[in-house]
Amino acid sequence: MSGAAVVRALARAAASTALAVAAASTVLAVAAGPLGAQDQPTLRLTLSEALRIAEGSNPTVRRAANDALLNGTEMRTTWLERLLPTASLDLYTNFWGNLQRQARDNFGNPIANPAAEWTYFSQTTQRLNLSWNVQGPSLFQAYRRQALVNRGRDLAQAAALTEVQVRVQLLYMDALEQRELMDSEAELLEARRIDREVAERLFSLALRTRVDVLNAELAVEQQALALQQQEAAYRTALLELRAALGLDDERELDLASEQLPLFDPAGLDADRLVALALRGNPELRRSSLAVETAGHGLSEQRSAWWPRLAVGVDVYRRAQAGEGGALFDPAFDQDLESQFFLQLSMPILGGFFGAREASQQAMIELRNERETDREARLETERAVRGAVLALDNQWASLRFAERSREIAEEALRLAREEYRLGTLGFEELRASFDAEAETRRQVITSRHAFVEALLRLEEAVGGPVRPAPASGGGAEPDGDPALGGGAGPAPGPRSR
Repeated sequence: MSGAAVVRALARAAASTALAVAAASTVLAVAAGPLGAQDQPTLRLTLSEALRIAEGSNPTVRRAANDALLNGTEMRTTWLERLLPTASLDLYTNFWGNLQRQARDNFGNPIANPAAEWTYFSQTTQRLNLSWNVQGPSLFQAYRRQALVNRGRDLAQAAALTEVQVRVQLLYMDALEQRELMDSEAELLEARRIDREVAERLFSLALRTRVDVLNAELAVEQQALALQQQEAAYRTALLELRAALGLDDERELDLASEQLPLFDPAGLDADRLVALALRGNPELRRSSLAVETAGHGLSEQRSAWWPRLAVGVDVYRRAQAGEGGALFDPAFDQDLESQFFLQLSMPILGGFFGAREASQQAMIELRNERETDREARLETERAVRGAVLALDNQWASLRFAERSREIAEEALRLAREEYRLGTLGFEELRASFDAEAETRRQVITSRHAFVEALLRLEEAVGGPVRPAPASGGGAEPDGDPALGGGAGPAPGPRSR
């Protein structure tokens, strides 16, 4: 057997041994759990469970839900205060004294009062007052304003829930990305160790120099550092996810793997997505509500010229006596007295200029709200079309990254063979190492960047846009008018 054949046989034996050791280490690491935390209790989470927890525990969502609880109470109060008269029941007793030190003579001149003594009186009154005020359509305007306030709270609650759901999905996918990168760095570390053992074996056979062994050792240390940094990034992502969930559970999070929604976005129609966004985007619904509220404010200002009607009735009973004879006297032996009034006022000139100014301000506010709503619609259209372009770009980047990884893996395999045969130096082999590792990371980041772009698009649209999963003979459209027929291309040119 020639010397080259012996070298190749030894190299293959060393590689097989190292692969067996790496496989055993991987099995032990998987059994121990992520980051070696077997003895610590963990909380297993799926994406759907994370969304459910965020809906009930996120502080922003809970505050919005608490505000919405006021809707029923305030609406009932509005109706009762406007329909029913205002009632007040007064029960009070008085005691007072009077001293007159000055009197007048027969000619009206002031003189000293010859009988300057204190005189005391007491009085107890029971009074029931009922009053009702209305001005033009104020009853219906109050109902309309309260209905707008309630809608605002409902929209705020829906917007908060949507925002938190998008954030939780982004953070969950980011944590999965960091974990996948961490697993990739661990695999790269094992590969670097195998390459170091091969370099040491070839050095022992005097086929390589000590420089190659040191460079291989340096590659192992650098890869170990990259793995440690990636573990820290994964733990940071878990902390951010826990904060977004509002989770009080102190257990370590164990995220379930999720199938990434990867599909060719060529079937998405940007025009239809824009139409969906103009109907369902939460921010646009809130801006439309602001326009309605401003219009209602203008109507309220214009109704200031309507006549005002006030109706009231007083029913009372009074006991009055000298000294303290009437203190706390219920006066049941006294007759009930009553007063009734009906008042109609016409605000023709009262506050004319102030009312005109307030009406003009309400009109300007309505115009500004309309412009704000138009600006929001333009921004939503821009965001949707930009998100579609970003999704297309991420899909193309993913395809390039996957192809680059295939090329880099083949180049690394050939470089290792040439290095073992002695026709390639370690520096060239290390360049192939780095290129393959970089393309591996690019594939992972490109896949998750596509998912992030998809979530941003769905956030701008205000609903899901991804095609239905394939079933039976192939993918079927999910019926969403924004999709051009499932995962395949749309029948016709797509508008941008």
